[in-house]
Amino acid sequence: MLLNDKVVMISGIGPGMGIKLALEAAREGARAVAICARNEARLREAEERIRAVEADCQVLWMPTDVSDAKACQAFAKATVERFGRIDALINSAYAHGGFDSLEGSTDQQMQEALDVNLIGSLHLSRAVLPQMKAQRAGSIVMITTLGMHKPYAGGGIYAISKGALAVAVRYLAAEVAEHGLRVNGLACGRMWGEPVQAHLRDSAAARGVSEDQVRAEFCAGIPGGRMPGDEECARAALFLVSDYASAINGAQLDANGGELMR
Repeated sequence: MLLNDKVVMISGIGPGMGIKLALEAAREGARAVAICARNEARLREAEERIRAVEADCQVLWMPTDVSDAKACQAFAKATVERFGRIDALINSAYAHGGFDSLEGSTDQQMQEALDVNLIGSLHLSRAVLPQMKAQRAGSIVMITTLGMHKPYAGGGIYAISKGALAVAVRYLAAEVAEHGLRVNGLACGRMWGEPVQAHLRDSAAARGVSEDQVRAEFCAGIPGGRMPGDEECARAALFLVSDYASAINGAQLDANGGELMR
């Protein structure tokens, strides 16, 4: 199996890609999944769903604000104490920063996105590096966005913070390669799952049009007109942390159904 016997840490467990990363990791044979988010109720629910998928997969959860460096250190320490190693980290926690234009946005919105998307991902990555270096093995994936290359209305703050994270991928990958570690990014577009479905319903209601019309608009730029599911994008991230991707380092893999080809 893709992740046989591996210990996988995942941040940002929520209704979208975060929970799908955890579920797919369990399906792919992970020995243990360590998950964090700010919402304890979501973490408890995630544990139940993971155990329903694979009863033998061990689960550690810890309420964690990734913008807090000490909280990230505590999460990594708990993972090592419980499971003895850390094979993979997927930084999925995010803050969108609102949907205002750059001109109309506030410094607070920008700071929130940077604190979670960029600095938070680096906090958690720094927290796992000592253990990974001691193992001389480990892989980190940063979830970035198609919006870095294809602007959309209200996406400026989010894309800027993720663009900075994409630069961090390359620098961190170069710095830790000598220790046998890899760092890569996964650039996702819209993913068919609960968050996009809720946005679709709200958009249709606000505009007085059908949900089918809005979905067709969302899919218009994707070859074949099919939006990939969040579980599909989650599998792409899991591929990057797996041994099958051992030759890939410092890369940005596009997972958007071909909406962007380069």
